[in-house]
Amino acid sequence: MKVITMYLPQFHRVKENDEWWGEGFTDWIATRQAEKLFPDHYQPHVPLNKNYYDLLNKKTMEWQADLMKQYEIDGQCFYHYWFKDGRRILEKPAENLLQWSDIDMPFCFCWANDSWGRSWSNLNSKIVWASAFEQKGDMTDSGILLEQKYGGEEQWKAHFDYLVPFFKDNRYIKIDNRPLFVIHQAAQVSCLGPMRERWNAWAIDEGFEGVYIIGANSKGLVEKSLDAILYHEPQYTTNTIRNNDKKHKDLLRLEYDDVWNTLLKYRSNKKNVLYEAFVGFDDTPRRGKIGKVIEHATPEKFKKYLSELIAKTTANENDLIFINAWNEWGEGMHLEPDERFQYGYLEAIPYAKRHYKEYLVKYEKDSELRADEELLKEIEMWSDRSARYESYWRIFDAWLRLKEEQCSLEQYFIRHNINSIAIYGLGMMGRHLLKELENGKVQIKYALDSKADHICADIKVYFPEEALEEVDAIVVTVTYDYFDIKRRLQERGFKNIILLQEIIEELV
Repeated sequence: MKVITMYLPQFHRVKENDEWWGEGFTDWIATRQAEKLFPDHYQPHVPLNKNYYDLLNKKTMEWQADLMKQYEIDGQCFYHYWFKDGRRILEKPAENLLQWSDIDMPFCFCWANDSWGRSWSNLNSKIVWASAFEQKGDMTDSGILLEQKYGGEEQWKAHFDYLVPFFKDNRYIKIDNRPLFVIHQAAQVSCLGPMRERWNAWAIDEGFEGVYIIGANSKGLVEKSLDAILYHEPQYTTNTIRNNDKKHKDLLRLEYDDVWNTLLKYRSNKKNVLYEAFVGFDDTPRRGKIGKVIEHATPEKFKKYLSELIAKTTANENDLIFINAWNEWGEGMHLEPDERFQYGYLEAIPYAKRHYKEYLVKYEKDSELRADEELLKEIEMWSDRSARYESYWRIFDAWLRLKEEQCSLEQYFIRHNINSIAIYGLGMMGRHLLKELENGKVQIKYALDSKADHICADIKVYFPEEALEEVDAIVVTVTYDYFDIKRRLQERGFKNIILLQEIIEELV
């Protein structure tokens, strides 16, 4: 069983943090200034021997690598921050490790692909990094710190080229000669399918068998574009817990045992589903009184629950498990030793690797899970449906922002010399697109829809399998089946197939 831990590269000074959160800000500042918010609240967390390290110091990484080896951790998954137009932040620890080839630290990347914004920013799906440190009176700007946009093939290639030297390092973790690469919010990457195709092709050119892409926090819509999915914990499970009896003002308090028991009970039996353990959780150092606390975590509890999760992973015929986290001090989630528990959480890992078989029979039979298979199918169905509506909501939000700026989608087609189009899907999205482009310079020759015989429109509507006349582009409004639709159209000779969401994202 290979154990990979999530690794936060936020413990060194960068100019952006100085500007946004105050001179010299790192996650250590949040950790040190944390306050007790209720009786028995375990804060602040103090590193053992007050080791407030700097990740740019080589000795720090040497110490971490030695700890990994001693406690049988097989790799670190570095959060990797790559934004619009190749903007990077917190990249130096990984870049230094690449140069420090004598440090035996196996590693891989998790692309933290959310935008960064302040709490008042109108960005969707953003990370509010340290809301407790925001300058509350300074709301004169947009609140956007780093915006995420995925671009097209040129931008994908630039990102891939940056990653290649890391992929070629013999310490980089690979599965069947495929570099392991996690995407933190895979469902947000509208271009995931075509981007993955190009990355795989470029990886083969570099001597690999492709790239092994894992989607964390993913939903059914993107599974077909991934090699595996990862339930990122404790966020995935806490989002399913509705019991909020312990809510104190804006602070959410949950029981460690409750979260872990829920995590272990409801899981998929699919082989491409990977599980993630979590040490603890308390993000009040970053969020203050609007944070979330999972109470009463101890190394002894973690030891037992990790053993069970390894048993469940083994019963699922997998040999890879993630742990959140190695050093998320600002979220109270760290394997690194502290003054209170010292090496207790680290000691749980070799213990669990040796004792998981005590729970294996339970998860091999897994009668309780089998009895809940219908419930799991229903959960997956609603999750898939929720993802569809969330996708539409994001598209419409961006589309409305364009309208507020008097920007028409017609500009995209003029920019790309597209004079005639067909619309694939005349549902809600397709009809809005048809209305926006009518009487414009772009000719809409026809539409395609699987329910063509039930649709009344001012243009000809064909079934997708009918003979179709040539157009400069086919615009697909159906986000959830886009990759299958594109493949089928390409097989029929159509080359320029564009997702409506990509058009909107380019113009925003």
